[in-house]
Amino acid sequence: MHKNFGEWYRLVAFEPDGAQLQKRWAGVEAWKAVLRKDDKSVLETVRIFQGLASTASMRPFLAVFQSLDPAFPQRNDLELRVLAGASLVDCVQSVDANGEGLHAAILASAALEASSLRVTEPRLEEIFGEVLSGLQVIAVDQRKRKPFVLNDISVKADSAAEALMQVAASTDWNLLKAAVAPVFQALLDSVRSADGELASAAHNLRCADEEMDILWWVEGGCSRDTNKPWAAFKEGAAIIAGTELADLIDVTLGPRNSAALLERVLSDSNGKDSPLAAYVNALPDEWVRERAAKANESAFDLTPLTFAMVHRARSDTASWQQYFDASSGMKSSTQVTAACVAHQAYVEGIMLRALSDLGTEE
Repeated sequence: MHKNFGEWYRLVAFEPDGAQLQKRWAGVEAWKAVLRKDDKSVLETVRIFQGLASTASMRPFLAVFQSLDPAFPQRNDLELRVLAGASLVDCVQSVDANGEGLHAAILASAALEASSLRVTEPRLEEIFGEVLSGLQVIAVDQRKRKPFVLNDISVKADSAAEALMQVAASTDWNLLKAAVAPVFQALLDSVRSADGELASAAHNLRCADEEMDILWWVEGGCSRDTNKPWAAFKEGAAIIAGTELADLIDVTLGPRNSAALLERVLSDSNGKDSPLAAYVNALPDEWVRERAAKANESAFDLTPLTFAMVHRARSDTASWQQYFDASSGMKSSTQVTAACVAHQAYVEGIMLRALSDLGTEE
């Protein structure tokens, strides 16, 4: 059980019962197992936590907790949100050394952060922070350079060579049979060692190549997609920059200082708040259409910036705002900084790629 679960549950019950807490945490762990197998359940859990889920869509989530406690209440919205949040925390903070659960953890945390532009609940800020801190731990771990020890391969290869010499020197059939097994075992060990070392080298090269690409992109001072300087896009530079940085990420999660990198790219912006509509309307028409064509509509409620861009591409700079204001849970007049918009575009990009890249992460 997470050390803070009891405190989180005090939002629901003034002094939660110990036996009840054990049942609820058992439900959290059971639901985490579901999250690791199903992207839709991950997104639905984020919706429950953010208060965006429908009663019908919550049925699988409720069924897990009811199976452990038939008296489980179904209509206590705050309790359901706490349990959904605890499930997200457990999902993100329990990725094992072999990477089991990594995909679900990345999708859960990226979806939660992306949806926070639309809605937040102050009482649940600690749970939200636990999810994001877990994501940072994963990001740091993913980018660690792995040891590449060639000596391990040579030692095992020497063992195989020595065993082969014993085979060649043997004149007795029984001794020969006894010497063959160590030869094959030593060869197998050598191959396995080489495979592991080469995997480490490949990981290190991927990280280095990605970081070099990001460095050239930052220093280049222009958009990769359009080959135009950032100043040419005015407010639109924020969305394009965040989206392009997400495109450059090759190791599933980008560097921890992604926000600082985006601020560096947007250093010429005035730093003042502007309406969300100003950023969306400043985007080049062709760029918006190309990006909108690739959008995943199943997650529009969790990716408000993508939602705005898609409807801007389908209409015009005025009509999309009316539809957005009526159906997104936000207002296109919401005042935000360029840095905030750029980071939002980046997080949405990471989330949407996680949805489409199941099974391809390291």
